[in-house]
Amino acid sequence: MNISLSPINNGCDEMNSKVSMIEDILRGKNFKLTSSRKEIIRIFLGSDKHLKPEDVYELVKAKGISLPTVYRTIDILKRNQIIEEISIGKHRYYELKIFSGKKLHIHFKCDVCGEIFDIDDQKLVMDLIDITSNVESEYKVEVEDLLMVLHGVCEKCKNKTII
Repeated sequence: MNISLSPINNGCDEMNSKVSMIEDILRGKNFKLTSSRKEIIRIFLGSDKHLKPEDVYELVKAKGISLPTVYRTIDILKRNQIIEEISIGKHRYYELKIFSGKKLHIHFKCDVCGEIFDIDDQKLVMDLIDITSNVESEYKVEVEDLLMVLHGVCEKCKNKTII
């Protein structure tokens, strides 16, 4: 998988500010923010992709960060709601949650190339909110989270099979 990091709009200052905010959250829960953890956090802050731990490792291994450190850091970030886990089949992917403007969104996974991307459609999101409200009313429950993953063939792969 080719992972490219997207630049943060306002450059290094915004990135450092976000890292500091995460550092405050973790320190408040008695976690140290080591240089390895900071580097892994920067990967999530700079990526708009859904990352597997192995993807993160590929991006940080040249800096001497081990795969077990990646897994431990991902666990800490997940438990503190900084990143979110998306389980698709036997694979687990992670994306930034804390600064995301897209709190409720739909994931699409291409069964041919494995690409995962977000479907940001306001009408679909409103429909999901309506469904969630109906479930809460009908079954007297409180829905805290909703994960929707659609599977199929992406446009790129679909076009390859047509040609």
